[in-house]
Amino acid sequence: MEYGLVLAGGGVRGAYQIGVWKALKELKIKVSAVSGVSIGAVNGALFVQGSKTKAERLWNKIAIDDIISLPKEMENDENLFKVKNLMKIAKEIYSNNGLDMSPLENLLNEIVDEDKIRNSEIDFGIATFSLSEKSENYYFIKDIPYGKLTEYLMASACFPGFKARTIDEKKFIDGGVSNNMPINMLLEKGIDNIIAIDVKGVGFYRTFNLAGKNVINIKCSRPQTGTFDFDRDGIRKSIQDGYYDCMKAFGKFSGVLYSFKARDYAAARRLYSKELIEGIEIAANIFGVNPYKLYTIDELVGAVMNEYFEYVRQHNGEISGGVFEKIKNADERLFMTWIVYVLEKGKSDFVKEKLSILGEKYDAASAILYFKSQK
Repeated sequence: MEYGLVLAGGGVRGAYQIGVWKALKELKIKVSAVSGVSIGAVNGALFVQGSKTKAERLWNKIAIDDIISLPKEMENDENLFKVKNLMKIAKEIYSNNGLDMSPLENLLNEIVDEDKIRNSEIDFGIATFSLSEKSENYYFIKDIPYGKLTEYLMASACFPGFKARTIDEKKFIDGGVSNNMPINMLLEKGIDNIIAIDVKGVGFYRTFNLAGKNVINIKCSRPQTGTFDFDRDGIRKSIQDGYYDCMKAFGKFSGVLYSFKARDYAAARRLYSKELIEGIEIAANIFGVNPYKLYTIDELVGAVMNEYFEYVRQHNGEISGGVFEKIKNADERLFMTWIVYVLEKGKSDFVKEKLSILGEKYDAASAILYFKSQK
């Protein structure tokens, strides 16, 4: 089976798509066409030309000055839209009709191989928005004059506040302002099997008639960066999230916050309820257990219980205090450990019923209490 691949826009959050790409390659998924917008168009170009290693290297070292030409006093900031930068950005936009993206254009000229894309068996399409016509414009590679691919990629990626791109006297900006998930480009090609990757980016998401279509939606489960937040650790985590979420979407892994081989999860479900497993995942997240590896249920329970008992040992005097102190402390681990304490001491169903309003922390505490009782 072949799929069409849709890559949404989202700035730095586009790193997530590189992790999905890694999983698709591992799963040997065949792709016949790619449509993308903004950073999705850039990632799509690298996908079509087959430059996975180049894409990974790029995302592992990319910095804000690879994308935008900034005033010297802002050059070392990872996050463009920090509060302290807003007035400087506004001044730059006003003085120069938008932020200068010439560094991105230079980067694209270096990494995008137009000949490889034109000769690829995978079709490639770009979504952008024409300010001149006040409408979205869609271009497949055959519609783009030779030598102008980088210009059209730039046209797709001109986020509001950046300088608009002029091509043949038409002004363009980021296609995400009108359609941040250009699935329609593939539908119009008659493609029925589609993988749509949503990085939770800023933009307008249109609704299309998908009746009779097989659409696999892969959505970023936990955004690790802002749109223009070039945090190195956040980018690394985004790539890993994309990999694990894609493996789940294709049924190879199971889990919500953590990942289990599908067959191991199915075996565990014969022993434990879905709610109990989700509860221990929430507890693992609160206690900071590494989410970027495959677990069996027993391995995750073991990791959580080790963290729990160590935390209890270190904070035993605080745990029996009042709930107000737990909330004021704003330490999720302390608050949840206190819930375990109260559930363990409280004999009445009334106590448990009242605590259940605490939602996922109650679920996590209940899971810890259950597995604690099994030891």
